[in-house]
Amino acid sequence: MSDTKGFRQVLKRIYRLLDSRQKGIFVVIIFIMILSAGLTQLTPKAVGRLTDDILVHREVDFLKVIPFLVFILAVNVANELVKILRRVMVEDTATRTEKKARGIVITSLLKAPLDYFKKNMTGNIHGRLNRCLEGTVKLEKLLFMDFAPAVFNSIAAIVVIFTTVPVILALPMLLVIPIGTAIVLRQITTQRGIRVELLETKSAMDGTIVELLNGIEVIRITDSVGRENRRFDRKSEYLRSKEMKHHLQMAKYDSLKFINEAVFTVLMIGISTWLATRGVITVGSVLTAYLCFTQLLTPLKELHRILDELSECIVLAEDFFRMTELPADFSYLPAADEDAGKECETESDTVIDIRDLTFSYDQDKTVLDHISLKVGRGMFLGIAGPSGCGKSSLIKAICRLEPAEGTILINGRNIDSMTRNDIAGTIALVPQSPFLIAGTIRDNICYGIDDEVSEEEIEEAAKKAYIYDFVDSLPERFDTLIAEGGGNLSGGQKQRIAIARIFLRSPEIVILDEATSALDNTSERHIQLEIEKMKNEHGVTVISIAHRLTTLENCDEILVFDQGHISQKGKYVELIDQDGIFSDMYHGRLK
Repeated sequence: MSDTKGFRQVLKRIYRLLDSRQKGIFVVIIFIMILSAGLTQLTPKAVGRLTDDILVHREVDFLKVIPFLVFILAVNVANELVKILRRVMVEDTATRTEKKARGIVITSLLKAPLDYFKKNMTGNIHGRLNRCLEGTVKLEKLLFMDFAPAVFNSIAAIVVIFTTVPVILALPMLLVIPIGTAIVLRQITTQRGIRVELLETKSAMDGTIVELLNGIEVIRITDSVGRENRRFDRKSEYLRSKEMKHHLQMAKYDSLKFINEAVFTVLMIGISTWLATRGVITVGSVLTAYLCFTQLLTPLKELHRILDELSECIVLAEDFFRMTELPADFSYLPAADEDAGKECETESDTVIDIRDLTFSYDQDKTVLDHISLKVGRGMFLGIAGPSGCGKSSLIKAICRLEPAEGTILINGRNIDSMTRNDIAGTIALVPQSPFLIAGTIRDNICYGIDDEVSEEEIEEAAKKAYIYDFVDSLPERFDTLIAEGGGNLSGGQKQRIAIARIFLRSPEIVILDEATSALDNTSERHIQLEIEKMKNEHGVTVISIAHRLTTLENCDEILVFDQGHISQKGKYVELIDQDGIFSDMYHGRLK
């Protein structure tokens, strides 16, 4: 009962994916299937009539047979053309559904909470996504390419059987259907669980493969190929044994279905022959009945495959729709607090006002403990401190990447009332490990910018990011393709491309989270000067996190974090001369 309900729910959801044009096409497809089912039954009727004419007249002029042959040929050709039309229409609708479904699930994943990606391996998500999307589209194809045509053909065959032979023969012939269907349903019921388990195991193996490929350098350094092979082999053997149990059960049910079909075939032939010898039916009717019975058996033979694949596709489609219904990240949700959208009082020259900010990844450890600070407009603020002191967590809170308690005001506006688009238009973040897409250098420099960008602007941004000379030396310059994740670039080159983006955008706030850690001193110094020039000319506020303390040398103020608190404030030279964490870090005394 629950399976039937789940099937109906999945069909309703797939139906909602269709636009009005696609829904109209499916009405036409149903009409075509009915027409095709009717055409399929004309051949057995024609063959039966031809047989009776030959037996009655004994000597038949072959020229009189030709019209029958032409008719049979024309019917079969017409039926095949109808099937081709149906297939093209189904495939067109399926590809449109896949395109729409892919867009929906990608949007859902991109807006999912960050915790979802912490709990699920990237390879696992990727494997699930591909299989679920494929299963959802395949479900649509199965229904209109296999299942529905089989049903319509069976109904047409049953109608012909009942109008051709007596009920005493027709009823025993039809008993093959409920018995065969019962075997198939039993097969699906017993094997459904193992199919789900196999899918989950394969998804886990996908995750393991991606994990291994991401750690290829460490695996080679530690010479762990053999160890990883053994670990992967154990998982593969577990999957193989499960699959073999499944295949053995499938073979058992296939043999039962074969026996069922063989018994009723012999029964049908025996009864029809006995009736023909008694003159109850003609030999042509026997032949027609047999051909219709074989047409009845053909979809029944495929029924286990169709229903089996339908069952698997339903499981995949259910998982697909679960992925499309992931809760949106908190930063995409409207503000729950009615006061969140109101302007708050703050100094006119303050761009960021943080009040009593507390942040923790779990209840046991507080990362930021009641932090309050103000960042002036056009200020160059440096943030330093040992690892794990809360520097990056503060940036995540300011960018609304992680939920935190307290209040963060951007230009007097509560960040909880700002949309992601509002934040993107105000803040530019350059992380230590920049995100690069598999595209051209131009695509990556312009990433995230909706407006048209001229070639001159791109070149100017590249010069400011100290990457122009490298790009200009390449044969295809800005059209040079970058590998996935910037695999064909050095760490410094990747960081400079990411930094070039901020010079194109000129946001109000620039946040550099170890953004120059992979650069040499000359490159870093050049970029630092360009950032300071942008700050002075456009009033851009710059927040820079750095382990390399010389990066913070020209900051207007430096905040030193320690265990979730601001332990020191001051300028670069002042903090060096003060006893404390900054001085210890500078002189290499910090453990």
